[in-house]
Amino acid sequence: MSRIPRAVFVAFLTVAVVCLHGATIFGQAPSPLVIRGATLIDGNGGPPQPDTTVVVEGNRITNVTTQPITAPAGAREIDARGKYLIPGLMDMHVHLRGGGSRRTTDPVTPEQERNGIRALHSYLYAGVTTIYDAGNRAEFIFGLREKERAGSLVSPRIFATGGTVASPNGHGGPYTVEAWPQDRARLDEHIATGPDILKIGQDEHGWGTRPLINQLPPELLENIIRYYHSKGIRTTIHVSHERTATEAIYAGVDTLAHPIIQAPMSDEYVRMMSVKRVPTVSTLTIGENYSRLAEHPEFLDQPLYRDTVEPGERERLKTEESAKQKENRWAWWMKVMTPVAQENMRRLNEAGDDVVVCGTDQSSGPAVHRELELLVGGGISPADAIVIATRNAARFLGRLDEMGTVEQGKLADLVLLNADPTADIDNAKQIHTVIKDGMIVDRSALDLPVNRRGTTSR
Repeated sequence: MSRIPRAVFVAFLTVAVVCLHGATIFGQAPSPLVIRGATLIDGNGGPPQPDTTVVVEGNRITNVTTQPITAPAGAREIDARGKYLIPGLMDMHVHLRGGGSRRTTDPVTPEQERNGIRALHSYLYAGVTTIYDAGNRAEFIFGLREKERAGSLVSPRIFATGGTVASPNGHGGPYTVEAWPQDRARLDEHIATGPDILKIGQDEHGWGTRPLINQLPPELLENIIRYYHSKGIRTTIHVSHERTATEAIYAGVDTLAHPIIQAPMSDEYVRMMSVKRVPTVSTLTIGENYSRLAEHPEFLDQPLYRDTVEPGERERLKTEESAKQKENRWAWWMKVMTPVAQENMRRLNEAGDDVVVCGTDQSSGPAVHRELELLVGGGISPADAIVIATRNAARFLGRLDEMGTVEQGKLADLVLLNADPTADIDNAKQIHTVIKDGMIVDRSALDLPVNRRGTTSR
């Protein structure tokens, strides 16, 4: 028998691996899926519904019922009795690691892409089926987004900003604007990259231990937002102060990328938000993580971190980074301010149950679970925390009509748990099965430390 040329064999093997990971590169639809007997937590905030059957055909949910049904022909069935079914979790503030400097013109390297894919796999492993990247190198994040949408990459759904828009010497970039309409070409340059959402950097940073930087004046801010709206693009904005947030809301911004953290919210702001109901991303984890590393680096020994964080990186964080944060004034400032932000989130959630949105400002699946812990620790119920990480996140994206809850007609992004997360939010980590786009994710095939233990490091 003649030998197969190496290039042909490698190409064949690559296609085979992609297929094993559930891609639909040849256009095949996944087999129908029937999940029988689960207790359903549908993301809408109602009580859990016992003994529910969910049918998935293609990438959509086609039936949600408590009545006996016959499975579609060829369906795969999951016996979910004693288990709990929730919508796929979402993180609405990610800066996916691996991209490097946003200002470089160098090509994205295979190692950079692999680092990004490992981060994406950590999300899937943790039950996170959708992320929004709130600022990154455009070539890097949009390249991964293209592969995810083509079905050639095992990944959560990726929505992204690419580069951000800000004032010169402001918070973010590289698209800086200081005059309208003279600088509109800078916005067109950004729009040409294909952002799903515009992210605006708007923060004075003359607070805590940070220096003063520039802000966009309200009239220019409104012109930027109106221009993106005219192109059909939603907007979010980095803010941390009630005054800046209010200016942005009345300039027409769709969402807030962070909570108010500089001070307790006023009653007037809470009443205004009960009317405006502008989705506000929580991002408690990013600030709390500094002091957590300084004081309790042993959290990195928890199973979800051991399974998803590279051993060398865990050791570096527990030693070098922990020591660094012990000397970091910002860590201790944020330790003081995080409870303020937690209470602000609790009050916003009471003002409107569709306002608070889960986001971490980090780049890993375990961070999402820490965000849920902090929300609950701040006085939000576990049941509401699930809504915040599912339905409200879909509302942030402007896509609640197609995702975020377990309902007929919606995209089949689901997580089956072994325990009830509405009884204890820690149970959201007890993952049995992750389903994204109607396909079961093979968690054992993800490029993560948990799947390389006992083998040579790759």
